Amino acid sequence: MKQHPILTILIIILLIAAGITGIYRGSQETEPTPPPPVKQTKPQSSPAEQPQPSLPHPASQATVPVRPVERPHSAEHASALQLAQALQLPREQRTVALEKIANDSQLSPESKKALIEWDADEGKVNVQEVGTVIPKEGAGKLTRYRISTEGGKEDLLVTIATPEKGKPRVQSIKKAPADKMRLTPESDALSVVEGFVEALQRGDMGTARRLIAGGEVSDATLAGLCMMFEEGDLKLRERLPIRNMYHNEKNSGYLIYLSPKEKTANNRHSSNVGIELVRDEKDGWRVKAVSLDNLLTHYEQAAEQEGGVYFPIVKSPQGGDSLVLYFAFDDDKLSPRSVSQLRIVAQLLKRSNGELNISGHTDDVGTEAYNMDLSKRRAEAVKQALIADGVEAKRISTRGMGKSQPRRSYRVGDSRQTISTIRSENRRAEIYLDF
Repeated sequence: MKQHPILTILIIILLIAAGITGIYRGSQETEPTPPPPVKQTKPQSSPAEQPQPSLPHPASQATVPVRPVERPHSAEHASALQLAQALQLPREQRTVALEKIANDSQLSPESKKALIEWDADEGKVNVQEVGTVIPKEGAGKLTRYRISTEGGKEDLLVTIATPEKGKPRVQSIKKAPADKMRLTPESDALSVVEGFVEALQRGDMGTARRLIAGGEVSDATLAGLCMMFEEGDLKLRERLPIRNMYHNEKNSGYLIYLSPKEKTANNRHSSNVGIELVRDEKDGWRVKAVSLDNLLTHYEQAAEQEGGVYFPIVKSPQGGDSLVLYFAFDDDKLSPRSVSQLRIVAQLLKRSNGELNISGHTDDVGTEAYNMDLSKRRAEAVKQALIADGVEAKRISTRGMGKSQPRRSYRVGDSRQTISTIRSENRRAEIYLDF
């Protein structure tokens, strides 16, 4: 069939147009095509998966994040931590927050002034529990906290009052030297106990002795306590380490709670020291007596379990207390522990005009003659160590006792371990402080 030329031309034109359109569409398909819109649904997460932003203190509206404080373990502790958190705010917000706390607690003008003026120096504020105070009858209880900053020269002593019925509130606030041993005649009994224990922890015998009333606590007791802290076995426990047992205008008694620095299978139990104070019109509160009964029991138990761990204070046959240093079997050399203890004894001698009597002792193994010579060498080793620490030789006398005066004796039928422990306690040198 013969085709019409015009129809043929139209078909060719249509084919060319279709090709051009395909090329254009192909170029468009290379560009990314946005996906169809999807309806957003709210995630069904647990509260833990949806952390809420922390809100600023309502009284401060702080724009700077506040350093976190530790978790409170009591209502009183929570009050002290709340105060510490306010003290960490920037200066302007801090003033507003502290004003609110002062007004809510109805602080006295003196306490409010101490609180507002105390400069945290934008450092980390620390809260340390000091102890408890017995208030007047029916007044509930009083708990003291020490608020400080690292390197600060002044701390805040905060007393929290807890009524028999009601919530705790800040009762009083006062500034105090960051050095706990800087005491004045106006310092209360709890501050004196805190300063006394601090002196023992530092091994500062001079300050410890100045806090004693009329020398009623022996130097051997003080030296023994310093040795206990020096050796690092015990520390003040963190929660309310000082507890007031009784208090009146003239006398006050406290228990000092101690816990092991490192708890082990044989060293898990806490112990305590009793301290009695008397108030002097001139000097204020001073330490009158120290009771070590619970502490001695602690060390006796440790000696039985571990062997060779002995408390350095014993009752002297001459009356009073003596310090004791222990030796290894058939040895007259001082252990590093004994050398450290003797430095404390040397401090005592340098601050006094007293004389020192040293007696050497042995266990029951060996002949009388050999043990007598060994005991003399042990006493002489102690003397030479004290001379090396600056004590005058003429103030020290020594004697050997051999095995004639055992500290402890074993019985027939005792186990080998018991006998060994008792013998090790008898290998010693005793220092009698006749001041």
